[in-house]
Amino acid sequence: MEFLNRENELGVLESAWSERPSFIVVYGRRRIGKTRLVREFLSRHSGVYYFCQLSSHSDNLRRLSSVIADYLGYEVFRELEYSSLDKLLSLTTRFKEDIVIVFDEFSYWVRVAPRVLSELQYFIDHVLPSTKALVIVVGSIYTIMTRDVLGGSSPLYGRSRYRIHLREFYPWDVKLFIPGYKPVDRIRVYALFGGIPFYLRMVRDDKSLRENIYELVLAPHAPLRYEKDFLLREEFREPHTYNAILSAIARGYNTPSKIADLLGFDRGYIAKCLGVLESLGYVKPVKPLFMKKAIGYKLSDPILRTWYYLVEPIQSLLETESYMEALEYIVERLDQYVSSVYKEVAVNVLSRRFVPKGYRLHGRVVYRGEEIDHVYINPDTRDIIVVEVKWSDLGLRDVRRIMYNLEAKAHRLLRGYSVKEKILVIREYLGREKPSNILTASDLGV
Repeated sequence: MEFLNRENELGVLESAWSERPSFIVVYGRRRIGKTRLVREFLSRHSGVYYFCQLSSHSDNLRRLSSVIADYLGYEVFRELEYSSLDKLLSLTTRFKEDIVIVFDEFSYWVRVAPRVLSELQYFIDHVLPSTKALVIVVGSIYTIMTRDVLGGSSPLYGRSRYRIHLREFYPWDVKLFIPGYKPVDRIRVYALFGGIPFYLRMVRDDKSLRENIYELVLAPHAPLRYEKDFLLREEFREPHTYNAILSAIARGYNTPSKIADLLGFDRGYIAKCLGVLESLGYVKPVKPLFMKKAIGYKLSDPILRTWYYLVEPIQSLLETESYMEALEYIVERLDQYVSSVYKEVAVNVLSRRFVPKGYRLHGRVVYRGEEIDHVYINPDTRDIIVVEVKWSDLGLRDVRRIMYNLEAKAHRLLRGYSVKEKILVIREYLGREKPSNILTASDLGV
């Protein structure tokens, strides 16, 4: 599998290698490419790779000792019994002090045996400094990694030289995975699967988007058909409440009070659950510019967003094996769904590639039933750049009308600011000569 676009993170691991001894934490959403990153690093610096198990502490020690025995070629590691992780690692570094040891899915081990945290801490504090070893722990269970590994009450708190929080690829990275698709279809793919490399690698650009949706999401043995359930079960021992909250948001019940009334829970409890979902990146608050409080929540994880908005409404069709009818439902509503994601794509690209320096404040503006998709503000000059985003193919007449209305809204909603530039982002331009302040999907580089 080709290694794509994680050179910055790989550079951090290389820095840690040159600064040994080191302890590194790599964490992030499941399917984001953590294992691929450390595997690439190990291909350049040979070491021990151990995938932690949801089994007993002693079983993990036994399995790890076997992996170390194979790597070092010393059968004695397999024959001994170990009472703690620090004793096993201490013996290992006596045989090879410049070793790399990777614990993948370390959160599994922590979940079944929290004592492993204190044992690893003892090794890091008392043994690691006298070696040239590099220890890397990798984890996908976000709550365990941020609370039990990185949190202030963790035995490992403050001991990592580097923390690598692996995030999604950018919208313009999608073409690395499906170069055969046109930009508009790559944006549709991004709307469905986000910048998650595991999902993007499954999309085949020698097949239509329609075929990919069926084979990846809807078919009886589709690899992503039960991905939502898998993600929630990984993070939550009792995922039912969180599932209900996410479903409610997708149906328009997007504030704590509305969700509480719908589900029959206390508002404070719902607010707490929303905080957990936000920390996981599953939802995010909708907070327009100039407003002190959020006006609601929206789904932000790509596969959960796709599932709750597009797949959940057709669950009954899937259960009755009406797959083609389910596919037609999604295809008919796909562009309406993509339109909201396209606003985020456009802002993501504009913020990094088009907006001049000095425009430090930006966001959506909502006031008295009117809104502007996005505004960039230079607080020093009080100049503004206003942005409208339409997932539509438009000609010159429609473009002029939208631009006129955009400027009029800017003067009504943003008095005291001077409109420096108006930008319209559309799907495709149907006129002959495209104005310079009109951007299409192709211009965004997706």
